[in-house]
Amino acid sequence: MIDIKKIFTIFLISTIVIVAQSVDNPISSADSTFIVDSIEITGNEKTKEFVILRELNFSVGDTVNNDVLLYNRERIFSLGLFTKIEIDLKQDAGINTVLILVEESWYIFPVPFINIREKTLERTSYGISLKYKNFRGRNETIRATVSFGWDPFYSLEYENPLLITSADISFYFAGAHGTPINKSPTLDDVNGEVFDFKTFSLNTTWGKRFNKENNIYFILEYSNIQAPSESINPYMASGTSTDESISTGFAYIYDSRNLSQFASSGIYFGIDYIYNGLGTKDISHNAMTVNLNKYNTIFKSLLIKGRINARHTFGEFVPNYNYSMLGYDYYTRGNRYLIREGNNRLLGSVELSYPILPEWNFAVDLPILPESLTRTRIGIHLNVFADAGTVFNNNEKILLEDFNSGYGVGLTLLFLPYSSFRFEYAFNEMGKGEFLLESGISF
Repeated sequence: MIDIKKIFTIFLISTIVIVAQSVDNPISSADSTFIVDSIEITGNEKTKEFVILRELNFSVGDTVNNDVLLYNRERIFSLGLFTKIEIDLKQDAGINTVLILVEESWYIFPVPFINIREKTLERTSYGISLKYKNFRGRNETIRATVSFGWDPFYSLEYENPLLITSADISFYFAGAHGTPINKSPTLDDVNGEVFDFKTFSLNTTWGKRFNKENNIYFILEYSNIQAPSESINPYMASGTSTDESISTGFAYIYDSRNLSQFASSGIYFGIDYIYNGLGTKDISHNAMTVNLNKYNTIFKSLLIKGRINARHTFGEFVPNYNYSMLGYDYYTRGNRYLIREGNNRLLGSVELSYPILPEWNFAVDLPILPESLTRTRIGIHLNVFADAGTVFNNNEKILLEDFNSGYGVGLTLLFLPYSSFRFEYAFNEMGKGEFLLESGISF
């Protein structure tokens, strides 16, 4: 008897490898090249000019063509600061001037959210995130978030992509306190019912940007995690009801995507390592995560993209709250609410996307509201996708029959630079279907 699940999984993994190894379409030579004599930026009423210039992969004296200008237009849009960007060439008396016209977005706004866990309204979290983006015109972000309901917490974040200009150093800080619901099915069984942890955390991240694609980060964290009963103690890293630790690690990111919000070309590769238990005897465990996303236009506007995500935890004793999970932030469509946990996670996806509406710069004038609040870049894309994923412990082998898989179709609605939404219908390996409504892009 033919095992459809195995065939599907092998096909998916093979496709992802092909996508990851494929070569981007070469830049068209149809448009003539020219030397850039000067660059002029207009429309940036608040944004400092260096924020825009920092994203360009060319400067005065370089030779470029229209495809290069289009790529840089998308890079500037990836900043998330503008609702519209135009790049044109002005030639006057033999002088080639690149004109960059931007329309700034609204930078201070509340973002309400709602999260429904396991399709049950009783397990719903809701709240609001107040974001101040482009603080001081330097692309800094300040965000305060409050969540109520099933997963209550509050947090404060600050991000500065260029704290030290001379060395191209970035800085990120976050503090959070909450009572998150336990996500481990094993711990729910041990406790006899669903329960909350009490958590407090501080995170600082310092980054170094070497060039437009390569970044490295140093991470330092403090966390305090409290369990509600002694029955959970054997599953805590310290063997007590409270795990208090300092963590440190690093991350490396290579990013050559044209548009980060919905890329059609380029590679995103990220790897991070975190050691938990710095300076303590009772806690010592590690986590390493690798992400590889590849985007390629294969025929006219038809886009193919592939993803591989892997996470590995190891050490003297890895607590369940640090296990690798499927069913929350990472999942196979068709098995959205299937919760699986283990030391390790493997997840792969492949997706074909075709633009029904590639780009529409929507604008409407309304009384009272500022123009920046009534402008957005809208796109609609039809998607066909397939996912496969599994979790396993360090002493277990990777078996094809342990993979969950899913496939389906969907629509992605882009409202850039603000948000995006997906409407998808997926079937799992057993042929059971489910409708998904998610915010953000798939990958």
